[in-house]
Amino acid sequence: MASPILTLMISLTFLFAQVARNDSPAQPKWRKIVLMHSTREDVEKLLGQSQYRGFNASYTVEDGTLRVVYYPFNQCTEPDADLRVPQWTVVELTYEPDNPTRLADLHLDLKKFRKKRESFDVPDLISYVNNKEGVDYTFQADNTLSSIRYFAGKPYDYLRCQKAPKSRRKV
Repeated sequence: MASPILTLMISLTFLFAQVARNDSPAQPKWRKIVLMHSTREDVEKLLGQSQYRGFNASYTVEDGTLRVVYYPFNQCTEPDADLRVPQWTVVELTYEPDNPTRLADLHLDLKKFRKKRESFDVPDLISYVNNKEGVDYTFQADNTLSSIRYFAGKPYDYLRCQKAPKSRRKV
């Protein structure tokens, strides 16, 4: 049985391949980034330094823009921590293609996704979210891809911090 990390790496490779418009056989460097494993140091070795030095960084890549969210806590040691990963680990990736494809061209099985409106301010922006796989496709009103977000879905539940149950106060 494949480990959750290996399964996600394979899934990410497949999903990135679906939206890429790259004619060369070599994959862009940024596709080597692995959620919950790669660090800021790993990302900067691949893509160079971002102009943003905080826990959110943006990189111009060969075929679009990649936004990276790094984990701001160290393991489960802080009250707001929710993942058992070191600080500066990649916990979310958002890819915004320069040449967006259409929803129909992605051949997504929409039964595996929940549909949601991204914002009341922009009602035509629609997302299809799959919490099990940890992926969110967002589309413009004309059904062109705006972004793909990869996040800690079900395969990473084993990395969730164990929270102490809140005690019930007796009145």
